[in-house]
Amino acid sequence: MKNPVGRPTKYDPSMINKAVEYLSTCGREQTKLPTIEGFAIYLGVHRDTLYEWAKFYKEFSDTLKEIEMLQKEQLINDGIYGGKEVNAVIVKLLLMTNHGMKERSDATSDDEKIQGLVIIKDGSETK
Repeated sequence: MKNPVGRPTKYDPSMINKAVEYLSTCGREQTKLPTIEGFAIYLGVHRDTLYEWAKFYKEFSDTLKEIEMLQKEQLINDGIYGGKEVNAVIVKLLLMTNHGMKERSDATSDDEKIQGLVIIKDGSETK
């Protein structure tokens, strides 16, 4: 892979091992969240370069996905169990983002029971 001006890539297969080294510097004990940006800084390249490499090198693409998964796991665990009590705001955010749940209120009826015809989202009617 070459960049637009023809300079050879800095990528080599040892980048996978460098990801392992980078991840060893991350975690709760180190108070450092694993990020793609942090990995780019560790390698001395721009974040966009990592995404370009991922397009051409499957194993490297998998490595970036692993960093993202580890980040997600750490955010979930620290957000839910990081303190003495469950952090309800973090749990709510995770449920909304990862599980499609939504917070909503009935602004049309002030949560009063509606009498008569109700139109369901799929277009069907009910009483």
